[in-house]
Amino acid sequence: MEFFLTEQPVILDTDPGVDDALAMMLAVWSPELDVMGICTVSGNVPLDVGTRNARGVLQLLGRAEIPVFAGAERPLKRDPVFATHVHGKGGMGQAVLPECDVNRQRGTHAVDFLAQTLSDQPGEVVVIAIGPLTNLALAEQRLPGVLQKAKQVIVMGGAIAEPGNATPVAEFNFYADPHAARRVIHSGAELVIAPLDATHQVKLRESDIEERIAPLNTARSQFVVDATRDVRALYRRIGREPIVYLHDPLAVGAAIAPKLIAVETAYVDVETSGDLTLGQVVADRRDAPSKGRLGTPVDCVMHVRSDAFLSLFLSRVF
Repeated sequence: MEFFLTEQPVILDTDPGVDDALAMMLAVWSPELDVMGICTVSGNVPLDVGTRNARGVLQLLGRAEIPVFAGAERPLKRDPVFATHVHGKGGMGQAVLPECDVNRQRGTHAVDFLAQTLSDQPGEVVVIAIGPLTNLALAEQRLPGVLQKAKQVIVMGGAIAEPGNATPVAEFNFYADPHAARRVIHSGAELVIAPLDATHQVKLRESDIEERIAPLNTARSQFVVDATRDVRALYRRIGREPIVYLHDPLAVGAAIAPKLIAVETAYVDVETSGDLTLGQVVADRRDAPSKGRLGTPVDCVMHVRSDAFLSLFLSRVF
């Protein structure tokens, strides 16, 4: 696996969110990728907040021409859940984004954009989904088989052997819409999942922020410093190292530089009804014939060359 030799068309589906913003920065500033559009979904913050954040981040990066398409306002079946206790009420910690036109692209729904683009360009577009998978599931529901038309679907979500971060067993994106996650996993798409097992290996430490980012004294560096303040403070309050996990940037990194990751195929499914296990990824890792295993085979990122990825992230974003 190598870096893409030409620009790879991608759609980024997101719920911005601090680490979503960092992922957007990495995607937009990576010459290997052609970001065709940003789709937003309810998740870390309500849809309208996340959509405004996506446009604000693009404005900050000088890439306001990239279209943003608002998507699902709520999960397929469950009540909405948010992570504002981590990302702040506005989703960007203490950072203030530039003013932007909130009415741009309001007429096109993210699900329509996904379904139309994948249908028009079969086998060409990579979808990078770093929020709850509601938009992808709705596109698949509307046009069965449409996700199979993607060249690849890269998902940040789930936890295989690692504890969850929304519940003891569930990662937030899958917990926020477990029914959507299950539908996407069973869609037959060329799927790669970056679960917490991998994303917990890539972290931005406070020393990185204070010694390598803050001294740059640019609008982008100040945004990262301010956006991550609350996340770092949260970890201090609970007695943990004040770091920022690069959950969502890793999914972008898997598209840019797949040599930095190692995948294992696991038979997986998603729990959609348990009171204690809602959103849990159940991996059938038994040494048994494939026909006897539960779930569907999915490539899961389990190992990362973390130092190399961090270097890539910092060199691209700053």
